[in-house]
Amino acid sequence: MRIAVVCTDLGVRVPGTKGASLHLTSISRAFQDVGNEVLLVGVRGHGSPPSGLATVLLDHPGRTVGLRRELRKIRFTAGLVPRVLPSVAAFAPDVVYERLALFGIAGRQLAGNCRARHVVEVNALLAQEEAQWRGLRLAALARRRERRVLDEADLRLPVSREVAAQVARISPNGLTEVVPNGLDDALFGSRPARGPSRELFGLPVDGPVLAFVGALRPWHGVDVAVRALPALPEAVLCIAGDGPVRDQLQRLAAELGVARRVRWLGQLPHGDVPWLLAAADIALAPYPELPGFGFSPLKLYEYLGAGVPVVASDVGQIRTVLDSGRWGSLVAPGDPAALAAGVRALLADAPTARARADAARAMALREHSWRARATRITNILCDLGARHALAG
Repeated sequence: MRIAVVCTDLGVRVPGTKGASLHLTSISRAFQDVGNEVLLVGVRGHGSPPSGLATVLLDHPGRTVGLRRELRKIRFTAGLVPRVLPSVAAFAPDVVYERLALFGIAGRQLAGNCRARHVVEVNALLAQEEAQWRGLRLAALARRRERRVLDEADLRLPVSREVAAQVARISPNGLTEVVPNGLDDALFGSRPARGPSRELFGLPVDGPVLAFVGALRPWHGVDVAVRALPALPEAVLCIAGDGPVRDQLQRLAAELGVARRVRWLGQLPHGDVPWLLAAADIALAPYPELPGFGFSPLKLYEYLGAGVPVVASDVGQIRTVLDSGRWGSLVAPGDPAALAAGVRALLADAPTARARADAARAMALREHSWRARATRITNILCDLGARHALAG
């Protein structure tokens, strides 16, 4: 099968360090690894394109804010189709696999021009998300475009049941299959040693180390982890990521008197993440209480694949991934005391926590790799193609 993977989101670059960028590249490679031909169409990042993967990458049009930012997105997606259509048409895709993007209609247009099936991967309803977290002036237009893309897609692939329910509310009649995110089993296939890993990041040889990996944005709940530190007087918290609330979090750590026990590592190269997690006693996913939580957190799968004990908020898909607490500890969302209690419980019985984490690692590498995800999606697409052939 020939699959053109398309992403017009200006915040998701190829290559890129954001989780969305890693996801985009990883699923494209995985499609190829399981026997498909792949062409990745997206926004050029910094550095060389991914090796061994055919790409058509357009330059980023530059940063703006407010209404200009929204108009820039609209102009970019409008101009993308004529620029990439010759390359995509020459590739002759059977499927255009599009990551849903704000104001994005290019995938649908490319699929129509190439007479390919149009599949939409839905990580969130972006008109709603953008309006909630950043503000959206052209919200009505964004919602209309999003609904039309979902209505007309041959298949929608939301990453969680929660997102699937949101899709069904605005576009009830389309074919939908839930396919969660995953992890790079090659990257996490071997575990670095604890001692060298701690030395690499300048961490103490002894004493509990907690880790968070991800962007520093309000909805990731890193403030909950910082607020839990006073109740964990021996622990060091390593934060691997950057984002708009970093300064706010640093001020909070200083106000609570825990600044010396927080290590700000910034955005790590993805290849360094297994090293950090090998240095950690516990990995945290401290999400706040969020209505309609629909995330499929990459960090959670990577924590499991690294074999590190996990304490995570009991929201959305997290309970399912952790099998109601079988693979990690679930705590009340947005509650620093509950997070601290969960951490203390694991530290108090480290051998049991490690044994559970080892079992979770084997499960994650076996069941949640990107190749496993790509195999499932490919099988769904083959069934979809058979239906189209019978209908024709």
